[in-house]
Amino acid sequence: MSRRFFRHGELPLVLLALVAESPRHGYEIMHELTRLFGPRYRASPGSVYPAIEALQSEALIEGRVQGDKTVYSITEPGRKALEDRSEMLAALELRVGVRLGQGDSLESQLTRFKARLAPLSGHIDPAAAAIVLEQAAHDIEQLKPSRTRKKRSQHAR
Repeated sequence: MSRRFFRHGELPLVLLALVAESPRHGYEIMHELTRLFGPRYRASPGSVYPAIEALQSEALIEGRVQGDKTVYSITEPGRKALEDRSEMLAALELRVGVRLGQGDSLESQLTRFKARLAPLSGHIDPAAAAIVLEQAAHDIEQLKPSRTRKKRSQHAR
């Protein structure tokens, strides 16, 4: 069994998600990594700073000197890269049990849902799953307040 906590490409993705939440300097990033993933993972300058430099060289984050620290923030290409890797991020979150980023959109919830169910493919009855998913979609549709639904319920009276 591998002793590595993060799989290939995951640490830069996590760093991207962290600076997307809010700009941070290197020490804050390392502290947040340890807070989120410790004690299973302990951030070190030898792994974090090279990943930060790689993200900078790809123009996914930018560093601005503030006092004696460099504060890193996400760029527009970084936001796009984070969006493009949302399935990888969701799979990581599921594997390690930690939520990263601004997961308030329906799209991000659906991505996490898909990551959670993907390992079940081929192990469950697709027809039975379709029934459950149809019911879930119906239930979610009921969460939306709409004039149409209000009018329908008034006409049903």
